[in-house]
Amino acid sequence: MSCAIDQAGLPVGGGRVLALAVDAPNHELLLRWMDAGHLPHLARLRSRSQFFTLLSEKRFSNEHSWIPVLTGQRRDRWSHWLDVWDASDYRFKEASLFDWLQAPLFYALGQRRHVVAFDLSAPVVDGVQGVQVSGFAAELNECYPESQPSGLLDDLVSRYGPDPKLQRHHRVLNAVSGREGLSWIVPSCYRPDQMQALVDALVLSVERRTAACLELMRSEPWELLVAAYSEVHTAGHSLWHLSQPHALSVLRDGTSDPMLKVYQAVDASLGRLVEAAGGDVNLVFFTLDATVVDSLENVRAVFLPEFLYRWNFPGRAALAAGDATAPAPEPRLDYRAHWKHEIWALRTPEGERTLASPMQQEADGDPLSWCPGNWYEPCWPQMRAFALPSVADGSVRLNVRGREAQGLVEPADFLAECERLTRDILTLVNPRNGRPVVREVLRMRDDPFDTDMGKPPADLTVVCYEDGPLDVVDSPLIGRIGPIPFFRTSGHQAHGHMLHNLAMVCHAGDLQPGLPDREIGTLEDVPATLLALLGEPIPNTFDGRSLVLATKSGSRP
Repeated sequence: MSCAIDQAGLPVGGGRVLALAVDAPNHELLLRWMDAGHLPHLARLRSRSQFFTLLSEKRFSNEHSWIPVLTGQRRDRWSHWLDVWDASDYRFKEASLFDWLQAPLFYALGQRRHVVAFDLSAPVVDGVQGVQVSGFAAELNECYPESQPSGLLDDLVSRYGPDPKLQRHHRVLNAVSGREGLSWIVPSCYRPDQMQALVDALVLSVERRTAACLELMRSEPWELLVAAYSEVHTAGHSLWHLSQPHALSVLRDGTSDPMLKVYQAVDASLGRLVEAAGGDVNLVFFTLDATVVDSLENVRAVFLPEFLYRWNFPGRAALAAGDATAPAPEPRLDYRAHWKHEIWALRTPEGERTLASPMQQEADGDPLSWCPGNWYEPCWPQMRAFALPSVADGSVRLNVRGREAQGLVEPADFLAECERLTRDILTLVNPRNGRPVVREVLRMRDDPFDTDMGKPPADLTVVCYEDGPLDVVDSPLIGRIGPIPFFRTSGHQAHGHMLHNLAMVCHAGDLQPGLPDREIGTLEDVPATLLALLGEPIPNTFDGRSLVLATKSGSRP
């Protein structure tokens, strides 16, 4: 029976709720493939559901889209930036996504409801009656498998198998939480054998995830079951060039679309879960975040750190020294090793002397050993400004006297130095087309001693144009960096983008066609909707409201 709505538009009673999430698809492809009949189960769900576009503005390219879904709160409300910069010893410590939560999880309902939360990007927390599984097959490169009850995850892995991606992994130690986790090794996008192995691993991961969810669906007396599929997210990052336009699309074999194959595996599994749940369950399908062709990763991870090295030490280079007087050479296709090893192979003799080895960082358990920006750490005390390792937009920290232990920039010169850096960073161009690389440079603080914990450690955030893949940059100030190989061929959108996610809500027993026009909501509306369908009150701390307050005519109170 579906959740009834009274005349005031408030939920009355409740029913069981099955919520299924797909993490970071490309939404244009998702809808196109539904329309083309490639994703029949999602297409059928859309035909019988209310359809909503969920808007979400990102301050930074890799902002945690799970936060509003898990807490019902906008990300900009949170007052504490958890990445840590230790100015006394020039150590940057990146917090895991699992540690970013600063509000209760919406499904921590105590004894009122029996909940199954399967492989969301969230830690196991108190206050949840039922089952929590975290890190079963996460997209995150750094994950911390755990469950409630504590032995459940091991039992599921023994029955259905581990995350296939973790066949190649190493252990990492998160410097913020102190927890030991696992980091899977991203395969080379230049290696057809590794790409095929990844496709097979992701399809198998979907099957194992679905089998585990079906068991929990059968064995638990659940009232709310929330499960996430991360495989589409991983496929988007690594398989984009084998499906969609990219500089490396020449590597396609032309016989199949491997990214579509992963989407189809997820579609089939969602159909199995919906069928197993039965007709008396309220269904909610939603997406969060998105993947697009990458234009940011090489900039933030390689070009910006090396630009600042040369900016600080004129006439010197540590990585990927190129010839800016010559045309950019054709992209190479013969890279065979892991990306970080290929980038390390491009070090100069000076880089050999001054940079930290990624192999040593990996041996030390540093979760940022993959990021070339992290290799410059030994040089930071001698630099006026340097790039912090980043998985989002570029991050620049100034070495300020009285703030950093060996500061070189006088506090009175902070704003002038920020302005000079901004002008100089904006000189970066793509020699393949002559276009500028950087759209804007945002100043995060006006006072170097600003202690607002809601601001990131970076003093400047570098936002790039999204003109597609970038493997080489020039600047009249420092010459050429690159060409270098690509790491992943799809990424997330840059600062300031309005994301368009989607939600489909199908009331139990309601087989009526969906609304003719999409309604507009936000990601914060997802947990409010799930609570309303359960018949639970929506906390006054939520920024979202329930999507199911819509009337049959499509209006919302």
